[in-house]
Amino acid sequence: MTVVERGGIGAGASGRNGGYLLRRPDGWQESLRRETLGIYEELAEASPVPFDLAPRPPVLVAPDEHEAGHARAHAEATGGERLDPVDDPWLADDLAAAYRVEGSAWVDAMSATASMAEAARSRGARFRPACEAKRILVAGGRVTGVATDEGVTSCSRVVVAAGPRVRFLLRTVGLDLPISAVRGWLLETEVVASPPPYAVEQAIWPVQEEMGRLSAPPTLAEVAAGPVGGPSLVSLLLGPKPSGAVLVGTSLNTSLAEEPEGPETVQLVAGRAARVLPSLAASRVVATWSGRRSMAPDGLPVVGPVPGIEGLEVAGGFGSAGMVTAPAACRALAEGRPDPAFAPARLLRA
Repeated sequence: MTVVERGGIGAGASGRNGGYLLRRPDGWQESLRRETLGIYEELAEASPVPFDLAPRPPVLVAPDEHEAGHARAHAEATGGERLDPVDDPWLADDLAAAYRVEGSAWVDAMSATASMAEAARSRGARFRPACEAKRILVAGGRVTGVATDEGVTSCSRVVVAAGPRVRFLLRTVGLDLPISAVRGWLLETEVVASPPPYAVEQAIWPVQEEMGRLSAPPTLAEVAAGPVGGPSLVSLLLGPKPSGAVLVGTSLNTSLAEEPEGPETVQLVAGRAARVLPSLAASRVVATWSGRRSMAPDGLPVVGPVPGIEGLEVAGGFGSAGMVTAPAACRALAEGRPDPAFAPARLLRA
């Protein structure tokens, strides 16, 4: 197996996200999350690359009354226990609601990606970083190879797992899969002397299906009317790293360019964090960055064979749930049992 990487391993969303494996109400995300957590546990036992897998029970918060119903419903579905913010040294006293939800975990995303790559190498995989795939080669209705920066790689099976670029690679074989890009921002603070002992999640972050609807690319008229990439949704998801630094997110912005768009989102995310955890407000921010996630219009992953071209498969559209769901969904693909609900055929345009 050869893995062609446009950048370095984990240079995109796989290595630059918050690494939260948050419990969800029962559904496809929670089912895949449980299986994915088992995959990370297997990997942690055998890998020479540690990635700090650890329990991380989040506190689900509603800063204002209009969010309290969302928080309560989520907590009831996940067995959350009500907390009194007044009794917590980190949380703002005037939060409308707070719940502790057990069963979640955290990984260092970049290290986890490197660990998976090392496991693949041990099984014979070869990685070609800084090598861009230019075109999928097809003859007689079947895959014959991939044209790359380093020349043609001949093969009979190709899995396109290129994030927002999935759409453009499939166009080289005459297909249009409507996967779009959404940008998310993260901040990292200095090391905090006594960081919060939990992750904090704001209750208003939408379910994946709703995010799919929010991530639709703009029309030509909308682009003409003003800048693309302004904040469409800002929430809060933060937690401490083993070093004591705190990662702060989260946001969802339509993205048409690889260069960072919507830098004002950083201000809004920081404002949410300072509102919910006032004691964190004096901590210095040492870095901010953004990354692009791939999203299908119905919010579901796109995983499985592409109809009409033998040997061509897709794994993408995971949105903000990639670390949580992609390992399990892609294991199923590798074992020849992809979920029919994720089939590319539901979205393909010839």
